[in-house]
Amino acid sequence: MLNNTGVLHNRHARFYIAEMFACVDSLHQLGYIHRDLKPENFLIDGTGHVKLTDFGLAAGMLVPAKIESMRLRLEQVGNTPVPFTAGTPMDQRTVSDRQQGYRALRAQDTNYAKSIVGSPDYMAPEVLSSNSKTAYNFTVDYWSLGCMLFEALAGYPPFAGATVDETWRNLKEWKKVFKKPVYEDPNYFLSARTWDLICRCITTPEKRFHSFDEIKAHKYFAEVNFADLRDPTKGERPPFIPELEGETDAGYFDDFGNEKDMAKYKEVHEKQRQLEDMADRGEKMNKSLFVGFTFRHKPADLGNKQKVKEDDETFQTMF
Repeated sequence: MLNNTGVLHNRHARFYIAEMFACVDSLHQLGYIHRDLKPENFLIDGTGHVKLTDFGLAAGMLVPAKIESMRLRLEQVGNTPVPFTAGTPMDQRTVSDRQQGYRALRAQDTNYAKSIVGSPDYMAPEVLSSNSKTAYNFTVDYWSLGCMLFEALAGYPPFAGATVDETWRNLKEWKKVFKKPVYEDPNYFLSARTWDLICRCITTPEKRFHSFDEIKAHKYFAEVNFADLRDPTKGERPPFIPELEGETDAGYFDDFGNEKDMAKYKEVHEKQRQLEDMADRGEKMNKSLFVGFTFRHKPADLGNKQKVKEDDETFQTMF
């Protein structure tokens, strides 16, 4: 949808981001942090509502090797000069310039967001810090959603450059790069409450939203009834409902006979082959298949000797 429209109407963007926050909160309630959310992770179902996918077998699962590769990339870019595209500094580019640069980059590299090093367009910087095992919590997913709302309204992610290296540099210097988009058309702008919501997501951990309740109470969602999001009678009608010829209509999916489309699924195919090989050998699924998952760990109750509080639970990652 984003590829076809470029940007979304404000009301439509609010509909989708509300459901995306609800999706991610459901994941958090199960005790998991995604850490690598991107627009490709969210699908529109047959009724027009949003569903979260791409965790587990899909390329969105962050194995330690991928995290380490991205962390090293972020460190290296700080020591490498990155030339401005066409000699134009980032703060002098118009919204149109940023949109065109981002679309051109995605068109040039079909694996831009799927490679082993990955794309930092939507990833919170603390996930890639040197002490990332303990330095972040579930609010890193709020950062990602803030980046996606920004993209839905501006046509490019907030830190996207015209080259991959420039994107990494922008994430490294995110506090300097992150700015409210100024549109050439004065009739189009981000409202104060929209920008405030985005800024409460794309910020340092201590200033970020601390819960889904805080998000729902934000004035940006004043007209949204989260309890009835998917209710066909009480909820808002989805902006777009796919027209399907039947349950097996795959017209809105990538073309599985197209080599360019399938290049995006290299990691998925490799993981699938590993599972098929295990099945052929009659092996059981072991804990190594869950490497990279972040989960909630609650210490065992030690009885009267040591009272375990609810606050003692921690998020850990299986390595």
